[in-house]
This record gives sequence, C-alpha cells and structure tokens, in this order.
Amino acid sequence: MLLIALAAAPAAPQTASFRVDTRVVEVPVVVRDRRSGAAVRGLTAADFVLLEAGKPQRIEFFSAHQSPIRQERSADGQADERLATGIFSNRRYVGTEATPVVAVLIDGYNARYEDQYYAAKAAMEVIERKEVAAQWGVYFLGRFGVRVLHDYSTDTESVVSRLRSLRAAGNSAEGLGAGPESVAPSLSTEIERKASNGAGQAEEYRRLVTTLSAIRDIGRHLSALPGRKSLVWLTTGISLRAVVQVVPHLWHQTLDTLNDANVAVYSIDSQGVRTAAGFLAETPTRDLQLRPGRGSPMGPTEVMGAISESTGGLSFINSNNLAKGVQEALADSRTFYRLAYRATHGKWDGRQVALEVKVPGRRGVDVRYRRSYVARPLAPMAQPARDRLLADAIVSPLEAVEVGITARLSPVEGSEESMLRLTLDPGSVTLSEEAGQYRGRFDVRCVQTSAESKVLDDFTDEVNLNLKPADAERTHGEGFNYQRKLRIRHESRVLKIAFCDHVTGRLGTLRIELHGLNAIAR
Repeated sequence: MLLIALAAAPAAPQTASFRVDTRVVEVPVVVRDRRSGAAVRGLTAADFVLLEAGKPQRIEFFSAHQSPIRQERSADGQADERLATGIFSNRRYVGTEATPVVAVLIDGYNARYEDQYYAAKAAMEVIERKEVAAQWGVYFLGRFGVRVLHDYSTDTESVVSRLRSLRAAGNSAEGLGAGPESVAPSLSTEIERKASNGAGQAEEYRRLVTTLSAIRDIGRHLSALPGRKSLVWLTTGISLRAVVQVVPHLWHQTLDTLNDANVAVYSIDSQGVRTAAGFLAETPTRDLQLRPGRGSPMGPTEVMGAISESTGGLSFINSNNLAKGVQEALADSRTFYRLAYRATHGKWDGRQVALEVKVPGRRGVDVRYRRSYVARPLAPMAQPARDRLLADAIVSPLEAVEVGITARLSPVEGSEESMLRLTLDPGSVTLSEEAGQYRGRFDVRCVQTSAESKVLDDFTDEVNLNLKPADAERTHGEGFNYQRKLRIRHESRVLKIAFCDHVTGRLGTLRIELHGLNAIAR
C-alpha cells in the first residue's frame, strides 16, 4: 500500500536557508586583511558588490556571523538516533551558526602512510587547543571509500583519541573505521562494472571516482548544518587532467554539491615541502622553497587548488606547517558574511553561472567565496541518472541530509508486515505548476541487508504528487508523509532508505539498525 498524506513535520532549526533551486542564490563570504590575516569585521551589505556573470545584483539577504573565542563548551550536537521506540531521523545534529563546523578528511588512498601520520598530527594540534567550541568530524579515505572515524562532536577529547588511534595504526590504517557504520550493501557499482569488463586503467578510474565521491558525500552529509562549513582535505593530490578526461561530470557534480551545501574546501598537501628526499615534515621552516620542476611522486596538486578556489576555501601546498591550514579552516568558519540575491536571468538550462564578490571600499583585503552556481532546469532528471544517485546514496556510509527524513517502523496488527512511515521536512520536494495543479515527483528506495551485507530485499517506489494550490502551500509549510507496508526479513540487520527528488536530485538517506528493534514484528 502506498499513500501520500499531508502531515506535520518535525521542527527545523530556525535559521535562514536559501537554495539555488528556489532561484535564491546564497554566497557565504570571508573577508581577511591581507597583511595581518585578521578577519575584517563590521561590514554591511552596502560594503559589498555582488556580480553574476559580470552584472551587479541586488543583495536582498545579508547577515554577519561570528562565534566567540573560547566560548563555553556547547552540547555535543548529537542525539540518540532512536528518538523513541521505532522512530529514527537523519537530522540528529543540533547547533547554530555560532558553532563552527569543521570536517577533517585524512586521505589514505592518495597519500603514503607517513603523510597520513603528519596529517593526523596537524589536526590533533589544532583541536587540542580548544580555542573555539567547534563541531569536529573526522573521516578516512581508503581504496574502498570514505569511512567515518568520528561523527560530529564538540567532545574534543573523543575526537583527538580517534585521531591518535590513526597515528598508532601503522600500515593497518586502511582498516580504521570499519564496522557496522561503514558496511555497505554489496551492490554492483560503476567501478566494479568497469573493472570487470577489462577496461584499461581501471585502478585510476577507481581512484578518481572514489576520491571525488567521498568529498561529494561529505558535502551532502554537512548540508543540513547551519552556516558556512569547512572541509579540511589532507592529501597529496590527484591528477586534474585525469579528472577532466575521465570523470568531468563527477567533478562538476562534486563542486555543485559542496557549493549548494555552503562547504568550503581547505586542501592541505600532507607531504609537506616537496624538495630533496629525506626532508621530514616534522621540521617546520619558511626557508626551503620548492625546486623548479620537482613534482610529487604521488601525484600533482592541481585538483587541490582548483577545488579550494571554486568553493571559497584555501589550498596549502609546499609547506611543512600543516596545522596552519587546519587553523585557517576553523578561523574562516568562525567569521563570515552571508549574502543572497534572487537570480532573474531566466536561463535555467544547467549551465555554470559565474559569481564575483568585491569589497571596493577596503584595500588590501582577500575575499573568498564560491565562484559559481548551476542554473538547474525545472525538468525531471532521467531515470538512469536518478538510479545512479540512489545507488550511490544506498552504498555510502554517510547519510545524505539534503532532505530531512524522520522514519517510524511499527508492527501491523494481525500481520507479519510492518508499516514504514516517512515524514519529509518542509520544502523537500520541488513543486511545479501545470494546468492549475502543483506537481512533484520523487523516488524512495528501501534496501534490507544481512549482517554480512547481503541484499535481502530491494525496491524503489516512484511517487507523483498532484496538489491543489492550497494543499501545495500547506505541504511546503508542514511537510508530508510517505507510508508503505513491508516485511522485515528475519535475518535483516540494516534497513537503508534513500529519497531522491526528480527535479533537483537532492538526496536524503537514513540507516536503521534493525537488530533488537522490539517495535517490529518479525
């Protein structure tokens, strides 16, 4: 049985949120004094000039954000996933823009172990200072994808302990993070299909797709948290030429996801100064310079610079002071301005639209901001594209929170089935007007897996909404429900739910641990 009904959604954080697909473009901006490096405070909307494709735009929304130094430790920001018996949500994080959010990605796929060691050491050094009560999240990237080492928390002792375990892992670092939270269903992916077909350079393809997909998934995981977020990518780089030649669509999709989620990337070359062999990154210096023509044996750094510049972050290359990059990411998340305007060009054809921000009244300042947005068309995505998005969302160990989902599982009296009810946050579905009706379309995919990650049940429902104007307005204000009867297999241990909006491609996922859930009749 399938039913769509209007319903009251859980309360969302009371912070302004603007989305590109609503034709309001948000541009977080960091302004710093070039000489001292200090944040420039006290600016107003009148101090900024915002240009789209070279044309000035009227700034309709403006706010300044600054979190205090040495603020009192805030709540952990995480709630138990089991809100009540059989009730789960992918919106577990509580916080405001006064609490900076910094994600740390230790790259174990594109960097040697000794580089990973120094990367973890640099992150620990900044986190242990406790200058600001930030929410820290730590991930590890290996050959088989991204793994959660520590989800977002202001408990610095716990985060540092996890990083310390990475430093002590030796060459077994690849195994860190393995556990129930990172076990994905053994579904066929594009990588495995390409390799099994004997395609050339399958390993390079795997490296490129795995790396960019991990960064994209972290962006989706961060999207619901308020404010401007920082992603610190400690790596030695991948080939930009290979990215452009092999997976250009994934490159643009990754940048679009990061910018839409207000995530700025701070890429740090964990190899340190690229000079004579034997020089160790544990000895910071400003005197050594990169010799002309000396490249990295592990890969170029062009992607690091490109992804940082495109998202409004910074890249730190040819420096042994790795902690400086982590510190800059934290500082930029503390003090920033939020600008937004209504795009009126009318050409919603999927093209990249260039953005530029200036502060003409201030000399000697550096201005950092996202460099573009995608003018998404209000046309449904093709089914193959939606299927790929859902498949990626199902196997990712990170929950996508672009769409907030609350789920309830309850037994159906007199039946072996259970009722799955999903409440989607207000504004989750993009509605279009057709012949006096408001219509929306989305997919819901549900996958049950065993303790060994064997797929036991897998189905996708395509849902079409046809609402009257009054009902459409109420839906966007209150949210709506999807519900369906399903049979929970006796050997099932995980139920993974993925939601995809047909027009925007926005995703929401939720992972439910079924073992020991007494509310479900088996």
